[in-house]
Amino acid sequence: MKIFRKKVNFFELLTKQCEIMCRGLDALYKYCTSVGEPDHESYGDMVIDIEHEGDKARRIVVEELNSTFITPMERNDIFDLSGHLDDVLDYAKNSIDEMRIFKIEPNEDMTEMIGILCDTAQHIHKAVENLEKHKNLAKEEAFKVKSLENKVGKKYYKALSSLFEGDDFKSIFKYREVYRHLNTTADKAEMAMNILLDIINSI
Repeated sequence: MKIFRKKVNFFELLTKQCEIMCRGLDALYKYCTSVGEPDHESYGDMVIDIEHEGDKARRIVVEELNSTFITPMERNDIFDLSGHLDDVLDYAKNSIDEMRIFKIEPNEDMTEMIGILCDTAQHIHKAVENLEKHKNLAKEEAFKVKSLENKVGKKYYKALSSLFEGDDFKSIFKYREVYRHLNTTADKAEMAMNILLDIINSI
């Protein structure tokens, strides 16, 4: 008797990763906007917990890839897209870690960048969830992400310029590291969409 393995829906697995990523970025934004409130640090803990959840979702994608013979798109594209989605969440978690290690609070520039990243995550989610059946919509959402990456980049350099107008160099270098991670988060988001656009062109 033949035993047929249940077909794996990689589109659903990638969409699940996006849902987790969006929750992580939303918690990071709430961490920034709740300074001084009793639940402020709980949002930071939430980001860390969600990042662990994202790691599990990533492992599931990799495990299914390793045990699936036929995939709906190039195996490497699934692996890389999943990896960049995971990277976005990793950098959100790293931002919390660094703010706590450096003992700094989110400022206005940081909060604005994270707000843009929240919008970015939502557009990534829409792009991925429409990848299977609505490719034109997925493409539109991917280009919105690329536009937001430019917006984060411009804000990043503007924030750096304002930062270096100060005299407290210890504080400057601490905030610069967090800014850098946020800018890299946007870069990872764009990389994910570059892969998604390649997938659209190949399927």
